[in-house]
Amino acid sequence: MNVAVRPTNQEVRELAEVWYMKLDEHAPAGELLPLVDEDELHLKLPEATLRGRSAFVEWYDGVIRRFFDEVHTIREVAAAPVHGGVQVKVVVNWQARVWNPPAAKSEWLGFDAYQTWIVKRSERTGRVVITDYVVDELRPMAGSAAL
Repeated sequence: MNVAVRPTNQEVRELAEVWYMKLDEHAPAGELLPLVDEDELHLKLPEATLRGRSAFVEWYDGVIRRFFDEVHTIREVAAAPVHGGVQVKVVVNWQARVWNPPAAKSEWLGFDAYQTWIVKRSERTGRVVITDYVVDELRPMAGSAAL
């Protein structure tokens, strides 16, 4: 395996598609772990900054208990080479429902999420993985409840 070979645009797009599909399905965290770096994972989210796989798993377990009927629709995936990998600008439309007890009804959420990822080839597996995942901006859709 040659980890010096940068991920291709096709590999990056496929990674994003699988990532969001698994989020929509509320796949077990173990199915998402192969998509993130084993050693250098860094996530900067609106609600927290996380480092490492164990922090990711803890966050993800909370997300799948809070949000439901999630649908992520990829609007853009644009990759550019950087040292050791690629920087990826991702725009994804995220819609979901959330229930805040003791409310009588759930609420609809809709946002366009602007993100920057760093993607590289894993030194251990040769797979394309996310090392950095930054939510740059969340733009609410008309009628969306607040997060």
